[in-house]
Amino acid sequence: MVTIKDISREAGVSTASVSKVLNGDYKNVSEETKNKILRISRELNYRPNRLARSLVNNRTNIIGLIISDITNPYFAELAKGIEHRADTAGYKLILCNTDENEEKERSYINMTLEYNLDGVIITGSEKSSSSSSIEELQKYNIPYVSIDREQGDDDYRVYVGNLEGSYIATESIIKNGHTKIAFIGGEGMHGSRNLRLEGYLKALTEYGIEPDHSLIKIGNYHMETGYQYVKFLIENGSEFTAVVCGNDLIAFGALNAVKDSGLKCPEDISIIGYDDIYLTEMTEPKLTTIKQPSAEIGNYAVEVLLKLMKNEPVEEKVKCFVPYLVERDSVKRISPETQFVWEML
Repeated sequence: MVTIKDISREAGVSTASVSKVLNGDYKNVSEETKNKILRISRELNYRPNRLARSLVNNRTNIIGLIISDITNPYFAELAKGIEHRADTAGYKLILCNTDENEEKERSYINMTLEYNLDGVIITGSEKSSSSSSIEELQKYNIPYVSIDREQGDDDYRVYVGNLEGSYIATESIIKNGHTKIAFIGGEGMHGSRNLRLEGYLKALTEYGIEPDHSLIKIGNYHMETGYQYVKFLIENGSEFTAVVCGNDLIAFGALNAVKDSGLKCPEDISIIGYDDIYLTEMTEPKLTTIKQPSAEIGNYAVEVLLKLMKNEPVEEKVKCFVPYLVERDSVKRISPETQFVWEML
């Protein structure tokens, strides 16, 4: 491996001059010397040893992103935004996918410590219920920002109003004339309250609709949950004209279940999702959903982490982004007569 000493010997200058030029510091170095050093480094195919450099300045210019499920397009879109903002700030990103596995999460936290990463962004998990990962970061003073993950008061956290978003989704269904509304979702994130279920129940209560708990089904945040539970409700003769889904993947499964049951969306059953991933405009019908501003969330998380890594003050320790309704084609307005006919089927 080519070293700074090799370039120094070939250029006939000191290693200090080589080091300054290769780090972009051209002060007190002549134009001729600078160009010679850069030319020789290219000719010798010099590659900086980041590990050695990090031992000197205690920085790697690498941050870790720990997410729970890369197969979920929402997390993929979030990761893309985070990587882009980190890159523009001069940082590389190591992506760690835990598959909702707490042991894998802990192993990735240990990796960030072993490789001396400058900071970590960590998302909430559906299955994990321990705060040990965060405590490990705190123990070694590793700057971190959490996304949609409830921890202690000392955390710097970015989250979306899940209760508010699900309330908006359910309210929009109610305002379209529906009163028999199913809810299909996953567990609460990181062992916390199931805020999306709570938002659904809050909207029903405020609009004077008695919740039918036989229409509430909790699985995970994958398509299979939406498909299996909607198929189950239809085959068991449950009375419902709309489904509020915990995320878009569940909604995709629900759409398929309606179709495979010989029914149509939204003519027979209206469906609303949550997240607004890019696939929502490719379904038939196009999916009405709740928008989570993933780009803004990721960008803000990186901005906070950059400040923490530089020991700069952060104005807001906790930042909430408010989701909003994106109306497309999967929700139909119905009349009381339509509801009555459905009940008779």
